[in-house]
Amino acid sequence: MRIARTVVLSLSIVVLWASVGPQAADAVIRGTVADTAGKPIAGALVKATLGSKSVSRYTGADGRYELTVQPGTYALAAEAFGFATERRSKDASEAGATNFALAPSWSVTQFTGADIDRLIPDDHAPAQLLKSTCINCHALDVMLRRRGGTAAEWRAYVEKQMPLRYGRPYGASEAEWKVITSELERWFGPKGRYFGPGAEPPKPEQVRRPSMAPEVARATFYEYTMPNPRTMPHSLAVDRAGRVWVAGWDAATNAVVRFDIASEQFRTYPVPTPNAVPHTPCISRDGRVWMALNARGTAKVAMVDPATDQLAEIAWDEKQPGTHNCQEDRDGNLWFSSLGESDEGFYVYTPATRRFRSYKYPLPAAYPAGSKALRDTAEGDPTPAVRAGLYDAKVDSTGTGWGVTYSMGMIVSVNPRTGETKAYFPPDTPQIRGVMVDSQDNVWFAAFDNHKVGKLDPRSGAFTFYQPPTTKASPYSFVEDTRRGVIWFGDLNGNNLTRFDPRTETFVEYPFPSRNVNPRLGIGIDPQGRIWFTQFLNGRIGALDPGDMPPTTTSSR
Repeated sequence: MRIARTVVLSLSIVVLWASVGPQAADAVIRGTVADTAGKPIAGALVKATLGSKSVSRYTGADGRYELTVQPGTYALAAEAFGFATERRSKDASEAGATNFALAPSWSVTQFTGADIDRLIPDDHAPAQLLKSTCINCHALDVMLRRRGGTAAEWRAYVEKQMPLRYGRPYGASEAEWKVITSELERWFGPKGRYFGPGAEPPKPEQVRRPSMAPEVARATFYEYTMPNPRTMPHSLAVDRAGRVWVAGWDAATNAVVRFDIASEQFRTYPVPTPNAVPHTPCISRDGRVWMALNARGTAKVAMVDPATDQLAEIAWDEKQPGTHNCQEDRDGNLWFSSLGESDEGFYVYTPATRRFRSYKYPLPAAYPAGSKALRDTAEGDPTPAVRAGLYDAKVDSTGTGWGVTYSMGMIVSVNPRTGETKAYFPPDTPQIRGVMVDSQDNVWFAAFDNHKVGKLDPRSGAFTFYQPPTTKASPYSFVEDTRRGVIWFGDLNGNNLTRFDPRTETFVEYPFPSRNVNPRLGIGIDPQGRIWFTQFLNGRIGALDPGDMPPTTTSSR
């Protein structure tokens, strides 16, 4: 056990913009979306954008939409899968409907990562390496932004972007580079099947999407651009005062960012350590915000005290960097997952004593067949040594810590009073991303590469898996919604915010209103019941109002 080293930095404030005052009366933009023959289009997205804020809704079965907004002139866009986008300018104070007639258009640029994943076969080892490596950070639809590149051009792009965005080069062997870039050229290069610039797209019947649930048409999405639109907001947490705390993950931002929902303003708290990679926040019962710092030097976390508007950086100099997620236990200790250590994965910090401790647990002698670590290894490269690093960690009501390993499908628990550990290996699970312990102490986990939501009953050791409607969904993280009795999770591959009801074992997928959202570990629920998420590659945060709770503020908020 070691006492932590603390560095305190005064607050740096950046106000992005002041929105139209909250006293302004709401306006309504309404109309219909149909095809060119006049047939209503169900599930079309209509988005209204003014400055750095967007409001979006999906049409119902009759093709109608209604957006409640603040006064102003909006850029309107209507789109639907299989149709071309139509754009308008609309003064919200003008009376009359704004109707859209969308022309048919079939393009792979509308595909989600799940659509592309289904079209690239899994029975090909190089394709498996491509998917395991690339979907590690983002869905494959991101590749469409640069389609047409050769293997050499793909490598040059990655080698340039990683230091700029992440602060360090991409660590791959020459064998891995060869496989990954060759596969990128094969599928997204000049002659790429389906996805090359001049390729014939797949037939519509090859791209099967689930029907949109009727609940989606009752929901409203809100999106807000970060102060720097190139910021890569990794994860977030929402406090009881209605403030959203965001990880400014990229090297240029390198900060904890606060968003005040009522005023719609951002504040930025820079992290002293350069390229610290702020990863995932959590909020303790006293209102302090704790941010895991994933990189650089030694193990570190950042803490923001809203009462003083100061950020303190807390270091554990004896440990490796790689601090990931966090949660407060019943005794006020902060549990962090650690991805950087080879033989342990839990860091626990006690604020009262300013001391850290850690826990080790037994590891298998070799990675189980099909593990992510093996999928990430190119032919000819040595088999990697088994590592203990945890991607996520949570705590149950008894104080037991639960963690999930990054490089294989392993769940581990530790009793902090006795030091006893247990390991669980869910079947057909190459890796796990997020983990959550619900109010009944069930352990929910993101079977990311298995495209399912998993549940472990710690009492029996039994596993249950649930398949979302999107076949190639990639669940990433969870938040329990105790008021609604459901679980929400971000689906990276399917580009959805998904609701799961454990009582009925049913899903509702709410498609994000922007492409390439790539939700991460931290999502949160505000006091009004809205679900907040980050858009990792779009430089935005967003919120979903499902439309099923009485409004407590103006509906455009």
